[in-house]
Amino acid sequence: VPAGDGSKTSRTTTMESSYVKRSDSKNGNSTFVQTKSSYSSSSKKTGSIFDREDESASRQSSLAALERRQAEKKKELMKAQSLPKTSTSQARKAMMEKLQKEGGSSNPAASQTTVQRSSSFGVPNANSIKQMLLDWCRAKTRGYEHVDIQNFSSSWSDGMAFCALVHNFFPDAFDYSKLTPQNRRQNFEVAFSSAEKHADCPQLLDVEDMVRMREPDWKCVYTYIQEFYRCLVQKGLVKTKKS
Repeated sequence: VPAGDGSKTSRTTTMESSYVKRSDSKNGNSTFVQTKSSYSSSSKKTGSIFDREDESASRQSSLAALERRQAEKKKELMKAQSLPKTSTSQARKAMMEKLQKEGGSSNPAASQTTVQRSSSFGVPNANSIKQMLLDWCRAKTRGYEHVDIQNFSSSWSDGMAFCALVHNFFPDAFDYSKLTPQNRRQNFEVAFSSAEKHADCPQLLDVEDMVRMREPDWKCVYTYIQEFYRCLVQKGLVKTKKS
């Protein structure tokens, strides 16, 4: 065993091998036992040295990796501190502007507020226009027999409302008193042909379709009345705020 080992385990192994040598000196097996013990001791000692070397190398590697990470964090910190303070806010602002350009406002409340403001300033929407046109038809046919306009569907099913509306602007076109709700086909024919002849309003509604349906589609009636109103405005028979 080399001197200066300093290992408690190695010294204990050497004392045990010497004891075996003295005990077995009469049988002549001391050399074999001693050599085996020395080999075991040397093997244990050699292995412990390698273990210490591997452990030392592993510690050095870990320390080196830790130092590298700390150096990288330090560099990142220095870089962040050197950047302008407004870079983050500018980037966020640019992103929000891009989102607004691509998909409109990202705030639903803002969009809703804009719509409400538009309504509050008196900008009419589809429902208000529909109601105003319905009120206009009711006012122009007031006093006509067999006419009671409450909507754009069932109130126009017998054709009398169409006739009354056209007769109000063109009283010489036909004799309204001779019309009856039971003769639906004649009513539609008289109203549509008279509107086309005197107001240049195209016959957007088909007489056969109107006769076949007990309650006409309100969208079709609404569209026709809009066209009739437009034609009256062009002829100067209906005044608007613009005119």
